[in-house]
Amino acid sequence: MLPLLEKVFPNYDSSIAVKREIIPYMDYPLHYHPEYEIIYVQKSYGIRLMGDHIGNFSNGDLMFISPELPHVWKNDLVFYQNNKDYFVDVYVIHFREDALGKDFFDLPEFSHIKKLFQHGQQGMLIKGADHVKIAEMIKSIYESTGFDRLLLFFKTLDIIAKTKDYELLSNLSYANSLNTSDSERINKVINYLMDNYTLEIKLDEVAELVNLNKSSFCRYFKYRTHKTFSGFINEIRIAHACKTLINDNNMNISEICYEVGYNNISHFNRQFKKITGLTANEYKKKYLQYY
Repeated sequence: MLPLLEKVFPNYDSSIAVKREIIPYMDYPLHYHPEYEIIYVQKSYGIRLMGDHIGNFSNGDLMFISPELPHVWKNDLVFYQNNKDYFVDVYVIHFREDALGKDFFDLPEFSHIKKLFQHGQQGMLIKGADHVKIAEMIKSIYESTGFDRLLLFFKTLDIIAKTKDYELLSNLSYANSLNTSDSERINKVINYLMDNYTLEIKLDEVAELVNLNKSSFCRYFKYRTHKTFSGFINEIRIAHACKTLINDNNMNISEICYEVGYNNISHFNRQFKKITGLTANEYKKKYLQYY
């Protein structure tokens, strides 16, 4: 996808940029930047796009992301309805590889960190026992200054690089073709689809948003996202269905089918099995088995 280039401004007294944001909702467009990113979502939930990956995020989402990888977090619709009970609390660290000198991370002591940088090219979702420790260290980095902040930052990188429980999200072969002049167009399409996935979405109407005919739009969308138009919509809908299955015991599978935008239970079941590899019932049982 064609993202917007985000300009990251470092803290004036630090080699890394550290911030905490408490905001009503996440309103960033699909974006990329030349910095590495560590992001800890303390409170929030919705859909996450990472390269060619589409999936859910929730409270505690913790990721390491390498430069140039397009990504975006999009909250569920309830966050945009002025309800004070729903808000975002997120910690973000940005740093450049050459922030401490051109060859700093080429030192032999940082060989495991260089491997981490490679994992970050796909978007590294951190799980398991180290998750809590890393989250607390990120908070400590935010609260500290000077040399203490830098030491904590190195320790955090060390733990992330050594953790064994993680998931790489985007396909390694995913290649983004950056064209900033076209960023507004692809973001308009993605935002529309993520805001309206529960409705009937007509191809010709979406194509009109970016002044293309249907056939040209389909080629454009596939080239930019590595997904078909219908496949992209199905992945968003099934991601929401998965979240509803495990979070709302009052809704049955048929109700969830219509809730996420399908009007045919058989089609919903086929898409669910195709995307997750499981039936909706199997998915819920598997989740409950581990949680």
